[in-house]
Amino acid sequence: MSELDCVVIGYNEGDFQDYRLMCERSGPGTPEWQIYRKEHLEIDGRPQSWMDALSALRNKATGRNDRYHVGEVFNLGSLYLTNFLRRHNLSAEAISLFGGEQERLIRLLERRPAVVAVTTTFYVNILSVAPVVEFIRAHSPTSHIVVGGPLIDNICIDGITEEVQDLFHGMDADSYVWESQGEHALVELCNAVGAGLPLDGIANLVTCPEDDWVANRRKPEANDLHLGSIDWAGFPADQIGVTAQTRTARSCAFKCSFCDYPTRAGALTTASVDTVRNELRAMAELGVRNLVFVDDTFNVPPKRFKEICRMMIEEDLGLNWYSYFRCSNARDDETFDLAAESGCRGVFLGIESGDADILAGMNKLAQDSQYRDGIRRLKERGITTFASIIVGFPGESERTIENTIDFVNETAPTFWRAQPWWANPRSPIYRSKDVLGIEGAGYSWKHATMDSKQAADWCDTMFDRVTESVWLPLYDFDFWALPYLEGKGLGVDQLVPLLRTTQHLMRERDLETSDPARVAALSKQLAEDVAALDLAPARFSYTS
Repeated sequence: MSELDCVVIGYNEGDFQDYRLMCERSGPGTPEWQIYRKEHLEIDGRPQSWMDALSALRNKATGRNDRYHVGEVFNLGSLYLTNFLRRHNLSAEAISLFGGEQERLIRLLERRPAVVAVTTTFYVNILSVAPVVEFIRAHSPTSHIVVGGPLIDNICIDGITEEVQDLFHGMDADSYVWESQGEHALVELCNAVGAGLPLDGIANLVTCPEDDWVANRRKPEANDLHLGSIDWAGFPADQIGVTAQTRTARSCAFKCSFCDYPTRAGALTTASVDTVRNELRAMAELGVRNLVFVDDTFNVPPKRFKEICRMMIEEDLGLNWYSYFRCSNARDDETFDLAAESGCRGVFLGIESGDADILAGMNKLAQDSQYRDGIRRLKERGITTFASIIVGFPGESERTIENTIDFVNETAPTFWRAQPWWANPRSPIYRSKDVLGIEGAGYSWKHATMDSKQAADWCDTMFDRVTESVWLPLYDFDFWALPYLEGKGLGVDQLVPLLRTTQHLMRERDLETSDPARVAALSKQLAEDVAALDLAPARFSYTS
């Protein structure tokens, strides 16, 4: 019997060069190509993500081998599952970033854990899963490998079809958890594997007793957020670091027509204020200073949000915090005052569009005036704002995009980014696909007013014409890099000019008649500005 019941592996970031090749194969003019072009830099002729470019330029200046990566902020899913297993008297260890912690993972696998669990948050295909499974097999061939999380829940939405059979065989795990939560299934699996018991009685588990994958009985889980709250004292301070994530709720209270998350996650469930209080106290004792609330709508319900803010003010733990934020549900000055006083440093705003008709079609339940008022109030209180924009949703046209360009320039959030609409066939909007003329899915679609390549072109147009806000890269960056970089000593005031230079550099580089001298000058300026930064060392390093 193994003395280690389970190792939980968080995020596999993949190889940027593989991502580059995938985007290049999609071809010029596609959304994939457009997104890639606006999130990479070239250092010594090699395309790199923005964060890898930062690392390369810093290492040239310092002679170190630092690899800055948002994966230093410990993966919340792996922490949560590890904690859940421990609460059920199982021994478990967590890995945050697969590519950054392979030496530690090898040491854990040498202990021959009974089960190794692979999470799939943020994955849209199996490409990130297969290398992790292969690595586990090589270093601990006796361990039972289980894969669960959003990817599996999405794959199985129509049942165990022939396509799902192929995907499961392709990932090559021993079992899969098919449930939007799945914590109890993992506990039962660990107990069964440890005791050498059969697995066919474990609800929500998919196994392959012979040649085909077979789903056990389905039983929805409703795990208590209080009982599942993380015992932060059980994790070393140097493992958690100065920036950490937590959650105070599960699911989302809204039903935007482009998103199927609330359908998959169930009704909004919230933890009590006292449960949140106890977690924040423990995190502060570990040395956490920057806190990320991953709740999809942290300021909903509004009354509870105010209670949490008052609690943080009362506790005075010295925590700066970041979260998603809905301007349409922040309707009085007290909400913004409490947010600022309690330590809010930055918010992710799912604006999606600056056009009233598009917002109505998205079922955003928000008005242009609420967005404008909310951004103004947040900026007045020194809170960093990031506006996320979707381009190409059904009904989109030149007129609606012009309205969005005007909106971003007039409201001037600190950061912004536009992406082509990702057409999700399971989202509510597809119930009207015949009426709207929707054909295709993902990043290959068309409808009555636009197609995916036109949306990509408009994103490039917006990149050039939005001048009053700073573009934020996506790959291994996004809004959630802000608290991580803050923890390294790179605050927003220093980041903004770096990203402005980046934006100018990308724009010049991508011109048909690009000026090599200007590209070289901008590259030199960026390198000098990065070299002048005073950054704390990274936790990860590059392998040779």
